[in-house]
Amino acid sequence: MKQKILLLFLFVLAGGATIAIFQRAEQPFLWSLLLWTIIAFASVALARSTPAKAVFVNFAAALFVLTAFEGYLWLRQLNADPTRMQGGYTVDYFDADELLGYGPAKDHVVTSEKYYGNDLIYSVQYAIDGNGLRVAPPSKKPVVGCVLFFGGSVTFGEGVEDDQAMPYQVGILTDNRYQIYNFAFHGYGPHQMLVALESGRVDEITECMPSHVIYQAIISHVERAAGRAIWDKQGPRYILNQGGGVKLAGRFNDAAFDPLWKGWLGRWLTYDTLFGRQRTASAEEVRLYAEIINAARMFTKQHYPGSGFHLLIWDNDELASHDQVMEALQAKDLQLHRISDVLPGYLVDKAQFELSIYDHHPAATTHKAIAQYVAQRILGYADDAVSTKDVDQ
Repeated sequence: MKQKILLLFLFVLAGGATIAIFQRAEQPFLWSLLLWTIIAFASVALARSTPAKAVFVNFAAALFVLTAFEGYLWLRQLNADPTRMQGGYTVDYFDADELLGYGPAKDHVVTSEKYYGNDLIYSVQYAIDGNGLRVAPPSKKPVVGCVLFFGGSVTFGEGVEDDQAMPYQVGILTDNRYQIYNFAFHGYGPHQMLVALESGRVDEITECMPSHVIYQAIISHVERAAGRAIWDKQGPRYILNQGGGVKLAGRFNDAAFDPLWKGWLGRWLTYDTLFGRQRTASAEEVRLYAEIINAARMFTKQHYPGSGFHLLIWDNDELASHDQVMEALQAKDLQLHRISDVLPGYLVDKAQFELSIYDHHPAATTHKAIAQYVAQRILGYADDAVSTKDVDQ
């Protein structure tokens, strides 16, 4: 009887402690699992009957495995990005945007410094114009064409100066004959591109008829378009139409799409890795991604006659979803440009094209190399002459 009372007391005490852990701890599932693992092993010692001991032994073993895996994921998360940010980037840079979910503060210049320990990885400035776009080079009038760039931090130019970012370099390399618009921003995906086009935001900002629309993508944009980016809670949410294509269906934080239980379970790293935000992209998510990009292409074709839509894709065959994503994009008959073709040797040695081993964004020299490809192969620029022909159309 005393053992039963003691067991009951331990379970009640553990229950109360679990509630307190979930209210205060940063990793509540890890510490709760550890607590219940200890309780389970204590129960083995206190149990008198053989069947009861067997139950507690199995319970304790299962909890031990779950706790160990959760602890492993936590340690991996702690070591995943040992860098830190400083400067205006961390203070007054990001702003809410009713259409896109978030964006940069307009008419603003911020410093951005990234460190690994005390070692500086980069120290740059980001200048944002009155339209909320990263500054572009001035163009010569009349312009030959109007080029719109979309994408995330790679296109925006994270870690490089304004005049080193690929869109800016395209303007310089084409002798400022094109009006350049850099609609990209940190963490964006194709859904921000599509909603900016469909809503008229792009038309409100641009001062010339777009001749080229260029979206630069990475494979993980699939998860962003599916609403799995933790920083993009209020981003535009597209869903698949039954008859094909996509339609805007609200935001990622709508209660029907993001119920409270998902946020609660998302704090359990094991669940998040196997079934949540960190899992491998599903076939439906890959299809959604391809359909969003194709919808942007179709919009461009219909609203900007004679223009070309081009997709620059950072193909990375080390990623689990690489082949599936590439097949889905190729099935849409997009004008697709693989970065492995743009940057010879990229798939063999990616590090030579990156800012640092602690930051995989493209280095300034890589931005320039991609810009040269865009200028020559997409815009048709050669030597001192500028052709309006899109050589890849």
